[in-house]
Amino acid sequence: MKKSIHITLFIWFSVSSLFGQWNTDRITLIGRNALANEDYVLAIQYFNQVIKVKPYLAEPYMFRAIAKISLDDYVGAEQDCNIAIERSPFIPQAFYTRGFARKKLGKYKDAIQDFDKALEFSPENTIIVINRAEAKERNKDYEGAIKDLNYFSKLNPKEKSIDYEIGRIRLSQNDTVAAIKAFDKFIEVDTISPLGYSVRALLKMQKKDEDGAFSDYNEAIKRKSEYEGDYINRGILNVKRNRFNQALSDYNEAIRLDPKNILAYYNRGLLRANLGDNNNAIGDLDKVVNADSTNYEARLQKAYLELQVGDLAAAEKDFKVILNKYPFFVPAYYGMAEAIEKSGRRSEAQRIKALAFEIETNKDFYKKKQTLVAKNQMAQKIQQKKETPNKNNLTDKFSTQINTSAKENKYGEGIRGNIQDNISNLEIEKDFVLTYYRKTDDLRRTNTYHPTISRYNSKQLLLSSLKATNREIELVPDVLNKHFESINTLSVEISKNPSNADFYFARAMDFALVQDFTSAIDDLSKAVSIRPDFTLAYFMRANLRNKLIKFKQTSVSNNLTETKSVTTKLPLDIRESYKADYEMIMADLNRTIELAPDFSFAYFNKGNLLYTLKNYNESLKAYNKAISIDPDFAEAYFNCGITNIQLNDASNANLHLSKAGELGIYQAYSILKTLQK
Repeated sequence: MKKSIHITLFIWFSVSSLFGQWNTDRITLIGRNALANEDYVLAIQYFNQVIKVKPYLAEPYMFRAIAKISLDDYVGAEQDCNIAIERSPFIPQAFYTRGFARKKLGKYKDAIQDFDKALEFSPENTIIVINRAEAKERNKDYEGAIKDLNYFSKLNPKEKSIDYEIGRIRLSQNDTVAAIKAFDKFIEVDTISPLGYSVRALLKMQKKDEDGAFSDYNEAIKRKSEYEGDYINRGILNVKRNRFNQALSDYNEAIRLDPKNILAYYNRGLLRANLGDNNNAIGDLDKVVNADSTNYEARLQKAYLELQVGDLAAAEKDFKVILNKYPFFVPAYYGMAEAIEKSGRRSEAQRIKALAFEIETNKDFYKKKQTLVAKNQMAQKIQQKKETPNKNNLTDKFSTQINTSAKENKYGEGIRGNIQDNISNLEIEKDFVLTYYRKTDDLRRTNTYHPTISRYNSKQLLLSSLKATNREIELVPDVLNKHFESINTLSVEISKNPSNADFYFARAMDFALVQDFTSAIDDLSKAVSIRPDFTLAYFMRANLRNKLIKFKQTSVSNNLTETKSVTTKLPLDIRESYKADYEMIMADLNRTIELAPDFSFAYFNKGNLLYTLKNYNESLKAYNKAISIDPDFAEAYFNCGITNIQLNDASNANLHLSKAGELGIYQAYSILKTLQK
């Protein structure tokens, strides 16, 4: 989930030129709107305009810093915060924002100072406390980090993960006794999580307390651990107890959880070899060496097994690879000689045996004999790195982090090869909207034509032709300027003819494209009051009301908070707090359907709204209605698949996702692969 820093502040002032009678408060508000909708480049353009008019204000620099952080421009964000703090040293958000940027830049000492200053203004702000704890840990002030974690726990006593984080930091200090105590406490506090048992088991395993480790791994797995290392390590312990079937089951589960885990394949291959299942053992070891060609232990075991099953060419090839790396490793010479001799090349085999004997009898002359010992390797749960922070830090869970991964693949990127191996989130396709601009997609076959839209375009009343899409594009400054100018022009026309519904609709389009949703909704309401059968106005108003809800959900005024990306899985209290808004959206969609019963996009958006409200069965009905109107509605098939997953209906989920992939939504294949494991 993508998070960003968002602060609500109101500063009233006027602007001129392009923005006409709009004031800087309005521009700042729209910039914040763009921030909430993750339109960071556009947000920066708005804040630039405010800075141009009144460069002495602090807040626009701070807001622009937030946008830059969201674009991973931490250097620029720090500079903007410096200016903001110069202009007003009493804004805690500016110190926090600069501290966040400095932390990302590795300036941990400076970041800590900024967080200290921010906490002077807001001493109980848990977000700042957690960020300071992370900065202290990365600055190797482990005691200071633990002190902050304890303070966080005091402020938020319901949080159960603090003892785990303290234990992890104690490990960074090589204090395993204190670490185990912390993990013991974590287990007492959180009896459901497998995490504490999992980490404690690893520590016990490292201390040779195999009985204690085995017991803890059992407890972790009983709590449905999804960490493959737990199963690998318990498998190792089961092997030592001669419980081979249980060990094999553990390795199988580890591979199910992580099909690319070469350690699980390696240990399973060794176990299968010991059980006489040579062919399957070779298959496992082959996966290991294909994934890691430098794993010579696995290659040696594979070569010996190939000798046993009679695959002499493969065995010879593997022994040669080993000897290229370790030219004085005598067992590989004898193994290759055996493979060559069995293939009928006896004289060549004799020469290789003679060379092996020479190396063995003249050890002082040749390099010291290389040895490879195939043995079980222990899965490491916690990796201590001197410079790189642990990815499972508490701040990753609680603080305002920026997700730097791309949100979507573009056509031509990431669609070749094994695309099913790509990671896709279990999220439905977005609502369809009306706009002048859309991303091109040569893959999807959804029909975006509708007579209602076409008829309206034929009147040539708008700045450009309307298009239906759920793939909006970010507008460049020149295009935005055109819409600002259009707003001013239409405002003049409306003042002359206030009963023209088309003028209000046209201006609403411009307002929507510059992210001023409130003004757009006002104009659409005026349009439908003048023309009660204005189908497209109802549909567009539903879209904008939904966008406005998302903006409200990501904006909290007068306090430093996280801005969380709105997902389709909303807590019940959030859904209830916007109950009236959702009812208005539903009313607009139903009115659209009443006026245009074959408007498939309205049914699709209705399905999305019902999905958001977790009314999955009714959501399916709406998606299926859209499909009945347009049998090639790829997005509706995809969303049906996701909805069926929520309903635990694997059969229908497979069918719908398969159809969605067929119709061009290639992300469906990675979900299908996961679903079918």
